[in-house]
Amino acid sequence: MMRATLKEKLRYRTPCKSDGAKLWEMVRDSGKLDLNSSYFYLAMSHWFSESCMLAEDITTDQLVGMVIGFRKPSRPHTLFIWQIAVHEQYRGQGVALKLLDQLADQSTDIDYLEATISPSNHSSRRLFEKWAAANNVDIVQSECFGKADFPDHVHEQEDLYLIGPLKESKGEK
Repeated sequence: MMRATLKEKLRYRTPCKSDGAKLWEMVRDSGKLDLNSSYFYLAMSHWFSESCMLAEDITTDQLVGMVIGFRKPSRPHTLFIWQIAVHEQYRGQGVALKLLDQLADQSTDIDYLEATISPSNHSSRRLFEKWAAANNVDIVQSECFGKADFPDHVHEQEDLYLIGPLKESKGEK
């Protein structure tokens, strides 16, 4: 009997309200991301599900990856990526890239992706650079939140990454 490849084992879908707790647990267990309240993950899964994407292992029904985003009210054709995570066992296998692909493909009217990334977060920077290169789009980096902007002044600065325009890479619709 042949073993299923990772690609065959994973299902990508938008979340629903019942996924909120699993998203919170994934972020908590990642040890790398800022953990928001459980309410935040419930709200994103329920009211902002069209700007989020999950990856599940269909053989175990385990959540193995997620991306949480929202459309910017001032720029509705820009999808801001709030958080992206992949379970430790599945890292380095293209799951995060596929999550971004799936989300961008379902959001056909999105022109740009945005994300904030701290200077020490090399893996996120590499992920977005690799995704932009694969989609033949540019990244423009600018200052967003400085250390002094945070109330405790201990959070590392967050730089803004603007990725796109995506329509040119996808072909005009």
